Amino acid sequence: MRLFFIVLSSIFFLSACVSSETTVTTKNSGAGKATQFDPKGAADTRVKLALVYLRKNNMQQAKENLDKALEYQPNNADIYRIFAYYYQRVNENDTAEEYYKHSLRIDSKNADTYNNYGTFLCKLKRYEEAEDAFLSAVEQSSYTSVANTYENAALCAEKAQAVDKAIFYYQYALSHNPNKTYIHLSLAKLNIDKKAYNEARLNLFNFQKKNKATAESLWQWIRLSYATEKGASLSKYAAQLLEQFPESQRALDYLNHEYY
Repeated sequence: MRLFFIVLSSIFFLSACVSSETTVTTKNSGAGKATQFDPKGAADTRVKLALVYLRKNNMQQAKENLDKALEYQPNNADIYRIFAYYYQRVNENDTAEEYYKHSLRIDSKNADTYNNYGTFLCKLKRYEEAEDAFLSAVEQSSYTSVANTYENAALCAEKAQAVDKAIFYYQYALSHNPNKTYIHLSLAKLNIDKKAYNEARLNLFNFQKKNKATAESLWQWIRLSYATEKGASLSKYAAQLLEQFPESQRALDYLNHEYY
């Protein structure tokens, strides 16, 4: 499932791992220069390192750096959000939820945390709570990842088999970011499922305006042709699928006649 997590308000990159903590240099009339510990800078460095270790699946080092970050900035909502994500990764869901809630107690308008909390709840099949979290995210006026969160809400609704709601949220995701043209394939699938064939055809045309054929797009054309009894169209798209993507799962689905 394609779910979007936001680990920090901005993405951090590290050119090298930093072993020393952050300091600031100040003038000292006696010795010339002195260094003063900067807890925020040190916490930021530790979070950057934790994210590097999370990407490398080095969970021990990730936790050690997050522990340090919280030691330096114990009331930082973003650090609690990252820590919640860490606990998700190690399958400690109760602790992950505790950290998400703590992050929101610190900053109740943090859209990134609401988004991530929503994806977490969806994975636990707590669909209504997940939807509430996603909607809380998009309600924040300063939030810039609205399209991603609407897409998350759509994916979650689809998982919950709430087809109309999934279509609604996918459409909102597209309205906020028309470049997410792959969403048309998700909409086509759902519209075929609910026998809204004209809408599905429009979705597929909109997809192919901007994209080359994929195994998924050809498969949805096949499904639509089958549902509308267009034998020539079905043969055409099936031939393309088998020629261009013979090893794909969709080619196997076609050969097994698994249209639904």
